Amino acid sequence: MPLTRFERLQPERRTALLEAAAEEFGRKGYADASLNRILERAGLSKGVAYYYFEDKEDLFLTVVRSYMDVLDVGFFTRLPESITAESFWPSLAEVYRRAFVRSREIPWAFGVWRAAGELWRNNPTGALAAFADEWVGVVMRLFKRGQSLGVIRADLPDDLLLGWVRAVDDAHDRWVLSHWDELDAEALNAAADRMVDGLQRLVGCRQGEMQ
Repeated sequence: MPLTRFERLQPERRTALLEAAAEEFGRKGYADASLNRILERAGLSKGVAYYYFEDKEDLFLTVVRSYMDVLDVGFFTRLPESITAESFWPSLAEVYRRAFVRSREIPWAFGVWRAAGELWRNNPTGALAAFADEWVGVVMRLFKRGQSLGVIRADLPDDLLLGWVRAVDDAHDRWVLSHWDELDAEALNAAADRMVDGLQRLVGCRQGEMQ
């Protein structure tokens, strides 16, 4: 968590630092991001980072959580009690559509989301590992809810189910990033729908199939 004094920083300077960090992490990923470049873009001295954050991990996780709020992906963490078998997949598609389109409006947002997703695949340690584990738990709760509704298959081990979804999500994110400049809002909506359709075909229960 950022140090308390970060919250007392002038809003415009706080925003400048988070945006500079988002640009760097979104472009380079966590491992290759440079703290010096972030501070230079934000117009801050080198010692400032450790005045407001414990370390690079702390800055990264602050940026990720901030941009996740901006992208409004809270559906995953606060799965509505009212969700039904009929609304499960359409609701998930709407989350992806909203996040993709907002990423078009907010520079580096998708890159930050992507950098956070890479934590799953890079054997993180410390606070990064705790964050990755937190999101594995979030995804597994989503799976279990879908299984209870009869919309996600229950005949697979949890780790295999998670691995399949990670692979599809990773492949699709890579495609979106490689075509980012070509995608307008309509194309991003279509990409979101295609992503969720792919997940549904892979891990969803087929019509009439019993768990």
